[in-house]
Amino acid sequence: MIRRWMVLTVVLLLVIAVHVEAGQQSVVMEIEGMSCYGCPVTIKKALKKVAGVIEAKVSFKKKKAWLTVDETVTDEMLTEAVSKAGPYKGRVIKRKNIVR
Repeated sequence: MIRRWMVLTVVLLLVIAVHVEAGQQSVVMEIEGMSCYGCPVTIKKALKKVAGVIEAKVSFKKKKAWLTVDETVTDEMLTEAVSKAGPYKGRVIKRKNIVR
């Protein structure tokens, strides 16, 4: 009986883990208005404050940001965060579900 409950618990945890990971997305943004190598740090901090942003990388040279977000994060949330960080304008150019 205990063994059956243990197996059921493990299966349930695996189902939950797969569901959580299935909700992640990869997002690429174009960023305008960066004028120095400090700008990406400011933009990254602003993006990381958005609930649901898991990871953020910003490049001054490429004028882009790469993010891993959960499915609740909208394009508007990201562009607003970039705008509030300073004289920047962000635009989502690519969004793709992450399949693991």
